[in-house]
Amino acid sequence: MSLGGADVAWASDPIGAMSANPAGLGSLVGPQLNLGGVGGILVGHYDKPGVSSGNLNETPNGVPTFALGAPLAKSPITLGFSVDPDSALLADWHYRDAPGGLGGATTYGFQQHESSITVLRAAIGAAAKLSQKLTVGMSVGLIYNENRLIAPYVFQNLQPPTVNGAKALINLHTVGTSWDYQVGLMYHFTTNLQFGLSYKGQASVTTTGHASGDPYAQFGKPPGVLAFQYDASVKNKFPQELSGGLSWQFAPQWRGAVQMDWINWAGAFDSLLMSFSHGNNATVNSVLGSSFRDTVQLHWRDEIVYRAGLEYAITTNLSLRCGYSYGNNPVPSSTLTPMTAAIMEQAVSAGIGYQVGRYDFSLAYEYDLPKKESIGISGLRSGEYSNSSVTVSAHLLAVTAGVKF
Repeated sequence: MSLGGADVAWASDPIGAMSANPAGLGSLVGPQLNLGGVGGILVGHYDKPGVSSGNLNETPNGVPTFALGAPLAKSPITLGFSVDPDSALLADWHYRDAPGGLGGATTYGFQQHESSITVLRAAIGAAAKLSQKLTVGMSVGLIYNENRLIAPYVFQNLQPPTVNGAKALINLHTVGTSWDYQVGLMYHFTTNLQFGLSYKGQASVTTTGHASGDPYAQFGKPPGVLAFQYDASVKNKFPQELSGGLSWQFAPQWRGAVQMDWINWAGAFDSLLMSFSHGNNATVNSVLGSSFRDTVQLHWRDEIVYRAGLEYAITTNLSLRCGYSYGNNPVPSSTLTPMTAAIMEQAVSAGIGYQVGRYDFSLAYEYDLPKKESIGISGLRSGEYSNSSVTVSAHLLAVTAGVKF
């Protein structure tokens, strides 16, 4: 984090190798354990002039990280195991629900608007030194995906298309597992200059759970009369990624790193399919049926991220680091809502590393600079988010402790 995420050509400890480039496991000279965590605070403001405005919940969130790497005795093979957060799209807003739904006038007043797509990855990996210059690696991960949605929701593309555009209060929670893989290589041009390349395949997860809701305001009924509950499933795709970079120790105390990532959001977040079955409200079932599907159009674009980092060794035990990254906003304004506002483009970071004997400690801070996006005419049904704007930023902190055996 402190090097702007430019780790694919370095990844010299277990947690770096298992998250950035599994070939990095080959740099371990003995067993090593990493423990740590990453967390942060999101800051945001939503504004629809004269209609609605509100802010993100700034409660800190965090998750632990764990990684272990160990070379096999008298072998060019090194094994690794890790548990760490793979990705997270989190949003917890509070603002007045803008008029929308069928007829364009339905509102549920001041409401929580929470959406989250969280992915944790438990992986095993291995790296093999094919020569003094070339190391290759691979990891296979079990991914755990959890989805939440608590918000007024407008049905977008129903099958059957009975009440497209209707708005209901929704509380959805689904979980599921799948697998993914990552391959990588590292090539040492010289002892001070090395190249890293990593590819992570696309993962698809079908999660299951439940969804409850109430469309009382949409149909002018007292709360509870039309309350429903369904079994629910959500199918998510997570993007394939390709990263390449260089790490260069250009002076005894200085090391620089650069990296470029391609993230295939267009192949993953083009649309989101949600399925509902076994509805328990006979009146709602007479309109929707006991089972139906809804497809939300997202149409995200591919993202290119440029990263650069610099490390200065003050002593053999103490290092200072800084970094910068820039990636184009992948979310089109036509489908943007506050709950999908992964729009930040620039980040600056700094950190410190300290070693004493067999132990090392690292601390990093990242500031995702504020980014504002305006929505003209929304492409989502009922146009609730037309003529609005979203501004978001983030403060992230990571700490890692390691021990060599």
